[in-house]
Amino acid sequence: MSRLGDILHGLTAAVFVIAGAIYAAADWMSPRAVMDGSQMTGPFLPDMIDAEPIAASAISRLYLQPENPLMWSLLIAVWATVALDAIGQWIDPGEPDGRRVLAIRPLLLVALAAASAAPWIFPHAPGGLAALMALAATAAVLAARRGAGRQRPALGFLGGWATAVTSAGLAAVIGTRFSMPMEWVAALSILPATAFGMAAQLWIGQSIGYSAALIWAFCALAVTTMGTDPTIALAAILGIAGMASVLVRAAS
Repeated sequence: MSRLGDILHGLTAAVFVIAGAIYAAADWMSPRAVMDGSQMTGPFLPDMIDAEPIAASAISRLYLQPENPLMWSLLIAVWATVALDAIGQWIDPGEPDGRRVLAIRPLLLVALAAASAAPWIFPHAPGGLAALMALAATAAVLAARRGAGRQRPALGFLGGWATAVTSAGLAAVIGTRFSMPMEWVAALSILPATAFGMAAQLWIGQSIGYSAALIWAFCALAVTTMGTDPTIALAAILGIAGMASVLVRAAS
């Protein structure tokens, strides 16, 4: 039964990585609507301030279809940690019959399945994307809590990345609904994620993967959008500072 669970874990992790890579690469093969007629206002981001309201969804897509090396490195790190976790569990499952292991695996499978399906089911619906990614983030955070102290950083790292995507999707929905300028949407994608992330990291305990992923995400978003408005960079700095404070506490 344990090996069957390891096989299912490995297959789900492989689907997550492959589906994510195909989705990210697909953006390079076809022009993106938000870039049509845009001029570069910064080193990495097209001018989305004057775009149509649907351009607000670009915030959530930045995490799934990166536009710069820092965003790419975050996404690749998520894939790598998930893949290495699956390999590590196959090689050394630790306590195959332990209650904590059996409690972690279903949550991780739910998180991976939801994160794999979300961009494909809701490619242009940030609300639906946020809902599925919220499921992934919740399951991953619960798994990270139960796996704290077991040296499985992928659980928290996946949860942190999913939290960033969820917050970006919700910000896109609100921004589109109220015709908010893009700098407000970007800030809105960071600040609520910071508040939730700080509480989640304190609850998870001694596992820094969650905070590390959110800090990485905020840095990448700031670099990607810094050419549009300093408000975004300020929000990212506040988010990074908040998550760094709980990261230090978790590490100690």
